[in-house]
Parts: sequence; structure tokens; C-alpha cells
Amino acid sequence: MNWDNIGFVICKPDAVYLNLEQEILSFLRQKGFKILACKYVTITPDICRLLYWNGYDVPTAWWWELEAEFFNLGESLCVLVQGTTSPPYKSVSELIDKKLKGHYRPEYAKIGTIRSRFGAINRIFNLFHSSDCTKAAKREASLFFTAEEIERLAYKNTPCILKQNEDRFLDVTDTYFRIKLHCIQVSSMNPKVKQKYRNYIDEKYRQSKSVSNSKKQIWLYETLQEEYRLFYKDINENKLLKAITDYKHFKKIDYDALFQEFFTMGLKLTKWELCLLKTTMLLPPKNYRG
Repeated sequence: MNWDNIGFVICKPDAVYLNLEQEILSFLRQKGFKILACKYVTITPDICRLLYWNGYDVPTAWWWELEAEFFNLGESLCVLVQGTTSPPYKSVSELIDKKLKGHYRPEYAKIGTIRSRFGAINRIFNLFHSSDCTKAAKREASLFFTAEEIERLAYKNTPCILKQNEDRFLDVTDTYFRIKLHCIQVSSMNPKVKQKYRNYIDEKYRQSKSVSNSKKQIWLYETLQEEYRLFYKDINENKLLKAITDYKHFKKIDYDALFQEFFTMGLKLTKWELCLLKTTMLLPPKNYRG
């Protein structure tokens, strides 16, 4: 089997949770690729470390922990594809990685790439992984497919049976504004200011519906900047509001304690919403670092 013509890709947990794997595979077929095999797996922290560790570069500890937490949320779909390529791309892996996948920062993903087209949300919740070269494809595929399974592909196709899940959605602005409105409601701020603040959040929530998923994180940070300027005094008088608004200090937050406080307040958030919020706060857009 010529591995230069083989690509290894993963529909990450958010893609599977949102039932996007069928659309992503259809996209790859439309680009001329054949689906050779696929397998649903839950990628454990140990496997996640092996997936991103190439033997030379050691992943940053806090980034690795976020990635491992994300992959452990639910199943991923691991896929082997076959196709052909032409210059300047030396392999199918390089073609998918450089032309079709899209930038790891969703706001920079080019239109027509997987991460732009299907709505990647942030640097962790970005839907799709692909090996960047032939050597990486062979190494990464071996983590999920046995040698026998790979050898069998040379003479026998393996049917790719996808699961049908209930309709779900993930929207970081929906989660954030729901939390913010609850915090405002239970605060002790002046009733008139409270109403003005709620009206502001309601309007921003309406505006967010017209923003594409791949642009929502940067839009949210722009909103946080504006919000902090408009309600500076009231935000600084409330510890919880300040914690979830002042993005310059997001990396200093104890997120376990913060989420416990949400629970104590009566906020019911899923593990997906909590991880999405945490990764959005810890991995800001390029121009909004603390």
C-alpha cells in the first residue's frame, strides 16, 4: 500500500456530537477521496498524548490537558482515506492538511475549508484533525487501526457505518450569555443598572445569531471589551461578573472552583458547555491575550 496516497483524519468529538461526520466525509468524497475505513473511538488522555507527540516536540502541559479533556468528552471518528495528489503537495496527507483542513484558529480558516465550512468554534473545538505528512499518517493510524486491519485494506474495503444521534448544538455565545444573565439576576447591583445590563446582554445575544461559528469567539471577545467599558464599575464590584468578563485574567481562574460556584447558583451546564466555555476563555483570539 502506497502511504503517500493514504491520509489519516479524525472527526473530533465536537464533530461527532454535532452529527457532522457524514457531511465531512461527503466533503472529502466530493474532493475525490475514497473512504477506506472508519472507526469510532473514545480517545483517552494517554492516546491523546501519543497522537500529538511526534517524538520530538513535547506539547505544552496546559494545552495538552485541555486537548485531553476535550477528547475524553465523547467519541471521535478515525478515518483512513485514499486519493491522489499533484504538486506542490507531496502526499494526500499534506494536501488535506494544507489545503482542506483549515487554520487551527477558526477565525483564520479560509472559506471552503472544513473548519470554516462546518463551523469550528475555537482552537480545541475545531472539528477535524489530519496527519500533516506520510510519516505522521502511518504513525497516527497505527494508534487506532491494527496492522491486520491496515493490511486488509489492500484487497478488501471496510464498510463505513456511521451512527445516527439526536440533533444537538453547541454555541459558546448561548452558554456565555445564559451564565451572564444568571449572574446579573442574582447580583446586588442597582435595579435600574441591572435592567440596563440585562437589556444589553439580550441585544448582544440577538446579534450573536447572525455571527458564524468560526467568528463567534473573536466576536465574543470584542463584546467583552465593550461590556467591560460600559459596565466597568458594576462588574468590578461583583467578583463573579469580573471573573467571567475581564479576559485579561482568564488564565488565572480556578475553573473547578468557578464551575462549582455556577452549580451552587443553580446553573445547569453540560460537560460539553463547561469544556467549551473553559477552552474559549483559556485560548483567546490572537489580539486578546492577557
